[in-house]
Formats: sequence, C-alpha cells, structure tokens
Amino acid sequence: MKTLLFTGGGGAGSEALNRLFGSTYRVHFADADIEARPATVASTQWHSIPMAAAPSFIPRLQELCRELRVDVLVPGVDEELPRVARERGGFDCDVLLPPVEFIETHLDKLASNSALRAADLPAPLTEQIGQRSKIKFPCIAKPRSGRGSRGVAIVRSEEELSAHIVISRRPAEDFILQELLEGQEYTVMMSADRNGILRAVVPVRVGVKRGITLRAQTDNDAAVVAACRAIHDSAPVPGCYNIQLIKDANGAVKPFEINPRISTTACLALAAGVDFVAAYLSAEAAPASLAQFRDDIGLKRSWHNEFVYQR
Repeated sequence: MKTLLFTGGGGAGSEALNRLFGSTYRVHFADADIEARPATVASTQWHSIPMAAAPSFIPRLQELCRELRVDVLVPGVDEELPRVARERGGFDCDVLLPPVEFIETHLDKLASNSALRAADLPAPLTEQIGQRSKIKFPCIAKPRSGRGSRGVAIVRSEEELSAHIVISRRPAEDFILQELLEGQEYTVMMSADRNGILRAVVPVRVGVKRGITLRAQTDNDAAVVAACRAIHDSAPVPGCYNIQLIKDANGAVKPFEINPRISTTACLALAAGVDFVAAYLSAEAAPASLAQFRDDIGLKRSWHNEFVYQR
C-alpha cells in the first residue's frame, strides 16, 4: 500500500480525501496551522510544517516525506508550489505537480491569460489596469496572483474600481481587469500521468461558490471536455491541475483561470471514480479514451462544528 502526503491539510477537501482514499492508500496531511486538523483525520495522520516562505519549509517537508516513507507528495497550497517544484529532485518520492514553468505562468493570472491567447485558445479579454484600452464596465477586477476569490469583484465604474483597490489594501498595479463572462461556471480536474499523457478530464458544474465551491455536480459536457483537452494538448504537463471556465448560452467555452494544483473539488472527481494518484503513477500506454466517471454525483458542503474543551 502506497503512502500519500497532502499539504494544505486544513482545506475543505481533506476530510473527503481521507475517507475516499483511506482504503487504498496510507494517507497523511500536513499544514502550517496545527489547529486546522479536520475532526475525522487522526492525529497520527496530521503533521506540522512551516509556512512556505520559511527557509526551513523545504528541508522539513523533505524530512517528513522520509520519516513517513511517502510515495507521492501532493502539494495543495499556491505559495508552496514553485518552491516544491524547483526542489522536486531532492524528494525521495514522486511529486504530483506540473513543472515549475507551468506553475509560475498560471499563478500569474495575466501571464496565464497571455499563454492561452498565444496558443490561439479562447480566453477572456484581460488587461492591466494602467494599460486598459478595450475592457468596459462592468468587468472583473482581480489580483494577478491569489486564490479563493480573494480580492475578486465585479466593478461597474471607475469609482467602484478605485474603491475596490482601496478596500483590498493592495497597489493598483497588482490588479488586472477581465471582461465579465456570463453563463455556467465549471471547475475542471485535469489528470495526467508522469509523462504528461492526459488520463482524465472531470468537469464539475458549479452551483454555489463562496471562495470555494459549496454546491456542484459532475457533468460530462462534451464542449467543456474538448476545450480542456485543447488546453492540455497545447502544453502537455504531468500531474493534476484545475481549469475554471464559463460556458455561455451559445455554448462557447472560455477558461478564466488555471490553478496548477489539485483543487478542493478533486474529492468530487475521486467520488465519481477517478483516482488521480493512480492515473499519475500509471505506466500503461496512452489510453484510447479518457477515464470514465459518473457524471451525476453532486457535492454539498456543510459546516461541522467541533467543540474542544480546554483544561
């Protein structure tokens, strides 16, 4: 039985990953917040690591992988990704991440959009605030880097844009503007093996989102799958990543964000029948078709209140 270690263990998907993977793998989680352990994750599965910016982050994570005899490390926090990808040769295990160049491109939302356009792939019109010439209000204002929809807002005028920047407490040059896309939002798990061969594409139709997806359902939409395959074919990479997109009323698909890691909805893909770890480790020849999955499984996230009595 192989051993997995997920970082960002306090995330919304960890409880489900532990439950769904528990009979197939030995599962461990690490987080910089030692108090973030989900109630259903045993203390023996829970490990403390430094913040990604700390000099001790990589040495401690490498040490932990050796101690636990980890077979596959799955980093899940944006700030960790470039550091782990650059140092992946120093880990005595597989690291389920795309290459550092892919990570750095798509952690920068402006560079990500430019890469899609350079590959002649659909993408929303996107401009830096100081160089805006085509985007009109209403539009989306978002930081060039960030996660969980932090600092993202619909702005309808210059006044709203200025106010949003002030409230965000970030300099204006940190922001980009993006055309407002209307339609059905999808979050899509892309799963490739070590050689970059695409093994699975799992579209998830978003119902309710509050930073993370709270209500959603798997949806094997042909247009969404085709658009995501085209993105992967333009730059095949190993590991898992996530594509967020809008499908409009006319059936056009535009990706507005690519996250170079697993997302919190990876657990829904797993529940639908796609083991992204097994797909990554697969040594079989390129498949004739993508992995099948159940496309009628819904995700409903609710809060669990845990009471800890201190003495």
